[in-house]
Amino acid sequence: MAKSKPTLTREQVVRNQPTIYTFNFKDVPVSKYSETLDVLFHNPDYNDAVEKRNRLVKSADRLRPGSSEMANIVRTIQQHDRKLADIMYASIVQTNLHSEVSNDFLSFDTLLKYYVDYRQEGMRERVSRMAANLDKVTFLADMLESVVTDVKCEMRQVFGDTVEFGQFDGVSHVLTQLRGFFKTARRDDFDSPEAKLYFDYSDSINDYLEKRLKTYTEKYRKLHPAAPVYTEDDLVEGLHQFFGRNDKFDMSLIAHTESGGCYIDFKALSLRLDDSDIEKLRNVTEKMKSNKTTDVELRYSFNATDLIMRHYKRPNQLNSNNR
Repeated sequence: MAKSKPTLTREQVVRNQPTIYTFNFKDVPVSKYSETLDVLFHNPDYNDAVEKRNRLVKSADRLRPGSSEMANIVRTIQQHDRKLADIMYASIVQTNLHSEVSNDFLSFDTLLKYYVDYRQEGMRERVSRMAANLDKVTFLADMLESVVTDVKCEMRQVFGDTVEFGQFDGVSHVLTQLRGFFKTARRDDFDSPEAKLYFDYSDSINDYLEKRLKTYTEKYRKLHPAAPVYTEDDLVEGLHQFFGRNDKFDMSLIAHTESGGCYIDFKALSLRLDDSDIEKLRNVTEKMKSNKTTDVELRYSFNATDLIMRHYKRPNQLNSNNR
């Protein structure tokens, strides 16, 4: 009997590990996993393990980079991280296995067959309208997914890795969630009649929208022209036009953002301005309300650039005005 207890303990340990189980995280509501994590994060033993790991990280700050001591402590921290992650993962799996609440995933056809009271007046027409609107969602979401992918790719090409756009993350997340429903309209079998019908109409709908949106964009740009862009030479010429011709306004006053865009360096410019130049700025400064970047120097520089270039006329404009 004395030997049975260790055997049971080892069995219990094995059963608490996720290794021997199959599971699907989607079967249990997310709220149940949140409850498990909340309990885990208030567990004194788990918090002690986290604190021990954090102390190791703080100790590493005092070691020389590249030293054997640094390499050893990094390996130890990684071991602690794996242990903490394993505990969290095992807790989530156990929640999945023992939860009394589960999600049922029914096909849309099943819902329409068995979960609609067609005895109600006008229900069939209401279901038809809903189905038609879902078809619209499918086509529009397909187009939106394609456009968002293209826009994000173009943004990386235009701005590089220096600027991050998080505005599309929510859209991408929603489209990912909808993808499961889209499978009812977009079959995996590309040779099926349903798939051919979908792609035929998808192409024609996209072509039509492309043409209409192109026309809309052209008309919108007439009402709201795109913001003017300037080269380094334009900025220097803008300084001359605003303050008057002077050799002190040259390329050394032009700075660049990390992605390569150019602007007038207000800090460098201010060192070269005399009283009359400052008076010219003071007369129009109150009219400028533009950039809200948190970098103070950049904000002043961008605002100064906008202010000065508002008065800039390109050479062809100057020639036409002089005729």
